[in-house]
Amino acid sequence: MGKLGILAVALLMLGTARCYNADLVAAAGGIPVVGAMFAPAAPPAPKYVSAIGTPAPSQLPDSDMKTWFSPQGANGAAADPYDVTTWRAVAAFAAASGTKAGWAEVCKKAADAAGADRTASPALGALACSADGTVTGLQRFAVELLAMRAEVAFYIKGAPGSSLAAIQARQGQLRLECTTGLVSRQGGAGSPFGQACALALATAYLGGDAPATFTALGDAYTAVAAELAKRDPKIAQEPSYFEPSKK
Repeated sequence: MGKLGILAVALLMLGTARCYNADLVAAAGGIPVVGAMFAPAAPPAPKYVSAIGTPAPSQLPDSDMKTWFSPQGANGAAADPYDVTTWRAVAAFAAASGTKAGWAEVCKKAADAAGADRTASPALGALACSADGTVTGLQRFAVELLAMRAEVAFYIKGAPGSSLAAIQARQGQLRLECTTGLVSRQGGAGSPFGQACALALATAYLGGDAPATFTALGDAYTAVAAELAKRDPKIAQEPSYFEPSKK
């Protein structure tokens, strides 16, 4: 009977609402005991909602990074420079390296494959971890060169999803690095990075000569890799960064 009495009082209170647009359900929902009868509690949000905006953990493909820069394929035969499987792996690694955590995984995998001396295999060593914050920053440029080269290989092979627009998008990233990024402060046009930029920003592919662009990007990467090996010959097991000073 006690609950019925409370319910009756609640109904009387609602009946005296003077505001024509009063939210009766919301008002009843705030009354103890009987509120749940009018405004049941909302179900909990699904778990995936709380995960929105959280980067997914990187998934590195099962690929031997040493084979990326090897001129030989299976059985000692010459490797196909445009092999889509290889460049898919390169593109996946490039995508994974876009965050600090992702780059730590990528450069660690490269470090394990390259050993301790970056000069022994500069092409692979360019992707291995560095204890020099500047070199770590410049390695982003090396990754972008590989990513654009992958897009050119896909285009040459006619792989699904390949296009001139995809190549141009990658080239746009390189242009930013060459004009306003860290690379732009590494010695000007005559430096290895300046020469690499000139090669990377050429547009032979737009004139129908995608293989020339592919070759130019390879030359650019080789120049950058050699310079990185010169600046930091010793490979580290994790990357270092120049962090902003704390006030």
